[in-house]
Amino acid sequence: MKLLLELEIPGEPVGKGRPRVVSAGGFARAYTPKKTVEWENLAAWYFQSQWKGRPPHGGPVVMEVHAVKSRPKRLLRKKDPDGLIVRPSKPDLDNCVKIAGDALERAGVLKNDIQIVEIHAYSWYAERDGAARVTVRLSEVS
Repeated sequence: MKLLLELEIPGEPVGKGRPRVVSAGGFARAYTPKKTVEWENLAAWYFQSQWKGRPPHGGPVVMEVHAVKSRPKRLLRKKDPDGLIVRPSKPDLDNCVKIAGDALERAGVLKNDIQIVEIHAYSWYAERDGAARVTVRLSEVS
């Protein structure tokens, strides 16, 4: 498989938020939560800067996502390992994958996120001295 893109987005992972609906003047209006929009825009900016104006990739791809959240104080004891620790907590890993796929499409790296035919996703707490981040690897299917 040929690597198309590998990128680390600093900051806490954010899951794709569900659209919210409010009633205004008797009409329903849907909107995307602010946190989702902000993270998707930030990720799209990082993807665009790495992609450097190339046309969108048109073929099937494999996406690998590592969502690394800051380590809570309760996991900073001497007996806790120094490296990455499995993270079974919010945000849900599937929502982290969805927002990364949408950001790839928004950035013009992919024509459509339906091109993602295989996903490898991991949810971690950061290393003892590590920072929160989301790492995305995109490879061409051979």
